[in-house]
Amino acid sequence: MSIPEVFFRETIDLNRYSNAVSTEFQTTYNDIILVAAKKLKQLNIRQAEAGAGVVIAPETRKRLRAIIRQSTKSLDTWSMLTTRKMIKEIEGLADVQAGFIENELKKVVKSGNIPINSVAISPKYAESFVKTDPTKTNIFTSKEFTEDDFKRFGQGKFELTARQGAMQTLPNGQTIEKAFRGIAENQKDALTRHIRQGVFSGESTAEIARRMTGTLKFGQKALSSRQKALAGGELTKLANHQIRTIVRTSVNQVQNQASQAVYAANSKVAPKYQYVATLDSRTSAVCRDLDGKTFAYNRGPTPPQHFNCRSTTVPVVDYEGLSKRKGFEDLKPPPVGKVVTRPSATGRVPQDTTYGEWLLKQDKKLQIKTLGNEKKVNYFKRLAKKEGSGQKAIKKLVRDDDSEKSLKDLQRIYGKPTNIKPKPKPKAVVGTAKVSDFVKSKPLKKLTEKELLTDLKKFREHEIKLQKLRGQEPYTGPIDAKIRKLEQGLSIERAVDKNSPMYNDYLFWKQGFNKRPDRVKNVKALKDRTDLVKGADGENLLVYRGVSDNKWSDEFKGIGKTGDYYYEGNGIYGNGSYAASRNIHGTKAMVKQGNQNAFDLAENYTEATTTVNKNKRITAFGIKKGANLKTWDKGASTKNLKGAHAFPDSDWYRTTFKKWEDETIAKATKLTGYKVNTVGEACTILGIDGYQVPLPLVDEVGDKLVHWNLDYWVILNRSAIVVSDTVGL
Repeated sequence: MSIPEVFFRETIDLNRYSNAVSTEFQTTYNDIILVAAKKLKQLNIRQAEAGAGVVIAPETRKRLRAIIRQSTKSLDTWSMLTTRKMIKEIEGLADVQAGFIENELKKVVKSGNIPINSVAISPKYAESFVKTDPTKTNIFTSKEFTEDDFKRFGQGKFELTARQGAMQTLPNGQTIEKAFRGIAENQKDALTRHIRQGVFSGESTAEIARRMTGTLKFGQKALSSRQKALAGGELTKLANHQIRTIVRTSVNQVQNQASQAVYAANSKVAPKYQYVATLDSRTSAVCRDLDGKTFAYNRGPTPPQHFNCRSTTVPVVDYEGLSKRKGFEDLKPPPVGKVVTRPSATGRVPQDTTYGEWLLKQDKKLQIKTLGNEKKVNYFKRLAKKEGSGQKAIKKLVRDDDSEKSLKDLQRIYGKPTNIKPKPKPKAVVGTAKVSDFVKSKPLKKLTEKELLTDLKKFREHEIKLQKLRGQEPYTGPIDAKIRKLEQGLSIERAVDKNSPMYNDYLFWKQGFNKRPDRVKNVKALKDRTDLVKGADGENLLVYRGVSDNKWSDEFKGIGKTGDYYYEGNGIYGNGSYAASRNIHGTKAMVKQGNQNAFDLAENYTEATTTVNKNKRITAFGIKKGANLKTWDKGASTKNLKGAHAFPDSDWYRTTFKKWEDETIAKATKLTGYKVNTVGEACTILGIDGYQVPLPLVDEVGDKLVHWNLDYWVILNRSAIVVSDTVGL
């Protein structure tokens, strides 16, 4: 998705807003110290020597105590008034931010006439956010909020509640109120100590006052919040930094919590959000790593990840899913092709530029400023060459706990930077290249516990080898757990749990479905093959698959050392590799448009903004004639009726398609003796190479007839396909 530029501008505006608020709070604080300093300057300390000590006149001592007493009282008042003011600021900020996200969502789905839910800000939200200690409040902090949750807990209203406000604290666990009070208490002690030490060390009152305030002046508002912090003295510098940090972090918290509330209220429109970091040298290691990543609502990290965090989130609208829902068929995603940009410290860059890619292109001086020293920069550059990506290199510089790896860590893991060797480029294919034989599929036989144990040990070694080739630290935890259970004498049914992340990987390996596919030079060679499945139009069926990373495209094609790595996708129609083709039952007249529709759908999944990247991430392929495919009769995909297709919310899907899913899963469960998770896994077990998910050839949308001319395909046996090294129609 292309993110509207307004989201980036809004982040800049919010930074300006937080600076304005912190400047106001700093000014009122500084004035208290400046008043004390002014009174000190006016005070003529008459000292007299009395034996070994220094005696201060009683009247002077009285005036010093009065200055301290009045200043500490003023600091208490400042803490109270600042807290009140912060509540008012947050009330307005939360309301503005929620409204902003709502309006932008309305704009991006305007073509589909899709209603957007509004989120009301509870009158108690801001006060709860600032004052409430979450440890003393009975709140459901682990709850994942959705539209339905809002309706259930909010009596049909979408509201950012006091409870949700109470869930927020500063990164150190403090409330905002406690943080401001802490500044006041610390500075009261510091003021008292500062004055007494200065007096008894023989300093003049002018010297004491100058050390207290630095170069700051009474009522000075022209300076920014950062300038005030830098200009301060011993009693103002640290406090100004702390005020600025509290305000900046709190504004970021409110901005992102209000945004998340709107996402939750519109989870059917924007089920995911993207993490967006600032492209400059001051961005933290954790935010560098998270930049550009997308997460399902409430399933991923949200800013602030630390004090002074400047990152934000933006909604990812589900255009494809929405356009399939009744009444929203007219929805159109924003036009693509035009390069959309985002700001950085060195000028505007293409929007899909991640932090790592941006940093890789910067001069050495800025790279050193960002990473700390030249040696770490050398590691970063070498890792980028090896991984083929600056963002992957950034990830390698971050520990599991999100802290930055030290130079010693990098030296221990990689040795010298020169030890990090780039991955060899795959050799270009000329003409037709036969890579593998077609693995003739057949159902798995029922395994004994001993046979499965032997299998899993072999499969474990296979996975370790592939992970090392990918440059990953080998991880086989789920496989190891099943091996342990089987060695303990548990049955297959108890040893193989439903939620195993290695499930399809093992089945593909067992069936030989992970074999590399045949490859041809181009789409023309694909069209000329005589051994591929044809459509009803008499031409070879062209199928297109789009992925969001060039590496995954190469792996699917079987290119390079990691070409044996065949990762199954997942989706609502079962686990497997998802792709699209023109309708297999379509007419000759619809071939061109159908292929274009399938290509466009694959292109959408690339998430790329340049034609070069789009073409690298799309795979064009055909399916071999001998493949064992599950297809549906012509009537299932051509009925000119609403709901007569495989959309998840349709009658056809709920009856015909779902019935087949349930029957297939039951057969596979009976055959293997353990619980099968999805129909894709069931088909793999039963020796089915792939299956068609029909979309309607013609469907009614209001009073119009819409020609979809598309089918989804879930590919299981990769050796049953022939892929092209280039894409096209």
